[in-house]
Amino acid sequence: MKNNSTKTNGLRNFYVDIRILNTMDKNTQSALTLLNERGLTLLDAARLIRNVLDSFSEESGLTPVQFCAKVISTGLRHIRNDEMSIKNGFMLYLETKKNLRPESLRDIRYLGSRLIKSNPKFGETYFSELKPALCEQYLSSTFKTPSQFNKARTMLYGLFEFALKREWCDKNPIKLIEKQKVIEKEIIPLSNAQTESLLKSAENAKKRDCLPAVGLLLFAGIRPREVRRLKWKDIDLEEGFITVRSQCSKTGGVRHVEIMPALKRILAKYKREDKSAICPPDWNRKWKNIREESGFKGTWVQDVLRHTYASYFAKRYRDLPRLQLNMGHRDLSLLRSRYVNMVGIKKSDAKAFFESLGRDITFKTLPLN
Repeated sequence: MKNNSTKTNGLRNFYVDIRILNTMDKNTQSALTLLNERGLTLLDAARLIRNVLDSFSEESGLTPVQFCAKVISTGLRHIRNDEMSIKNGFMLYLETKKNLRPESLRDIRYLGSRLIKSNPKFGETYFSELKPALCEQYLSSTFKTPSQFNKARTMLYGLFEFALKREWCDKNPIKLIEKQKVIEKEIIPLSNAQTESLLKSAENAKKRDCLPAVGLLLFAGIRPREVRRLKWKDIDLEEGFITVRSQCSKTGGVRHVEIMPALKRILAKYKREDKSAICPPDWNRKWKNIREESGFKGTWVQDVLRHTYASYFAKRYRDLPRLQLNMGHRDLSLLRSRYVNMVGIKKSDAKAFFESLGRDITFKTLPLN
């Protein structure tokens, strides 16, 4: 009886007469106003909190407030029947990404599908049940390189943000997972002799329609995916710029790339109808053949042409801000640390790269269509 009496007296102490409202601090007044708007009294609130805290344990690692918030959140999800598995949520997530570029959508689908297929238990788990440590474990066991890990982490971060908006979970556990450090391998720029070899192979009668695209990769440093999206309307020979539009750009922004003399000679001979693509049909196969005929069979390094362009430009013009604008980087740090490698490049080589290379191309048998 004593305990019951004590509890009753304690609860009565929560009752506040309106006459003493003015003696309370602003926080208490705000709390009372909030409760009154919902038709509740402090006594109602105290009883609810007491019922929740009856099952509270310090071993949970939560504060009483955190515990109450978790209980309420869990209860709301059950009321709304909003529990969602990773697998089903990912399928709905893909539906909202259909407006992305095909390559971007393909990357998201590949990363998510691989993660779920490699870890069936992960796919069946509810969003609300996943913790940072478990998510990191699934990522690490599926994606073995830092680069792959980071790409998958970015995809999963977006998926959980999608889940948060739909109240399938209370927080994004990926925020607490750090990116892995990627150690960049040194990429050696092509020599002028290697560059000439690529151009001569592209001049071959069977592949001569590839020469403009090869020129853009070499002498403008435009990314391969961006080149595949470019059309002739994006080439302005009179003003001397190539416009990489937002729908073509990797970063989603527009940029203008200078047309250097060696590139202008090629583009001027090949200018087509504005709506036509610069890359010819069956480009990927033809480009692979060009590389192999130039002596790069099995030895081609991804992004080597972009690195080559950046290194020769830096050596020739000594103007990194200008190079940054051409390449579309948001800051100079990545440009310095990854792309610019002037070791072994002479000033005369850099000058020849942008001004003299390709002069031996005859353009005798250009396609008409």
